[in-house]
Amino acid sequence: MTNTIRFIAIVFLLFPIMAIGQKNKNYTIDTAKIIANKNLDSFIQSLRTDTFQNFEYKNAIPGYVKKELKSLANGFSIANPDMPYQCCCTSPKHLPKRQLVFITKSKNVLALTYKTGGWGVSTHLLLIRFDNNKITDLWSGYCGADIKSAKGIAVYLTEAKKYNWELNSNTVIL
Repeated sequence: MTNTIRFIAIVFLLFPIMAIGQKNKNYTIDTAKIIANKNLDSFIQSLRTDTFQNFEYKNAIPGYVKKELKSLANGFSIANPDMPYQCCCTSPKHLPKRQLVFITKSKNVLALTYKTGGWGVSTHLLLIRFDNNKITDLWSGYCGADIKSAKGIAVYLTEAKKYNWELNSNTVIL
């Protein structure tokens, strides 16, 4: 294989990681760390030991987190549970792109699950560590279960991380 072909192959392999590692002035997504689940054990430990409060509506997401997610995801719109969202390709585009399933929050960790549509409905899990109104760490992945507690998320993640393909793909989706 020539050096040119090797270079082109490497660029195509690295492009998804570089393209999805979005940046803004406050927080930078470390795509490689998330895909490799390098920060997941810390989140699991917090989900097991911290005191969490559950919430039903999106207004429980702190304003600075909403603002940062909007920037990181080029717009982060989410509907409350049982409210319409873009669940399929024929949904009106003015609807939010996500639908909240569950939210729980401790002093420094926010966990939420939400649905996204398209060719099919997927459920995602977003874990955010914050301090002094700033995001300090973030993990995102798929969630194949209907979980309604922090400890339930910890159990699910502990089991699912044995199979990396089950938690995330080669991209980070918010």
